[in-house]
Amino acid sequence: MTAEELAGHVASLERAAEVVEAIDDEDLQRRHGWDLTGWRYELVPWGVRFARRERRGADDTEVIVLAVMRRPGPSGGESARAHGLCVVLSGG
Repeated sequence: MTAEELAGHVASLERAAEVVEAIDDEDLQRRHGWDLTGWRYELVPWGVRFARRERRGADDTEVIVLAVMRRPGPSGGESARAHGLCVVLSGG
C-alpha cells in the first residue's frame, strides 16, 4: 500500500485501528486485500504514526493520524476544525 493509499484509507480513528491490527496480522491483511509490507506504527498522543522506509538511506514516509479536539469558534459555535480528524502525509 502506498502512503497516498494509506492516507486515503484512514478516514477515521477506527479505520486507523484496523490498519494497526492488520500490520500485526498478515491473515487480516489478506482478508482486506492490503499489502502493508514495510509499514510500522507508533501510537502517539491522540493518534497513530505510520512509517515506512522508502529506500536505503532515505527518510521514512509517514502518515500521521490525529484526533482533533473540538473547541468553540469565535461566535461560540463549532470551529472549522470540528471534523475530529487530521491526516498528515510526509514523504521521504
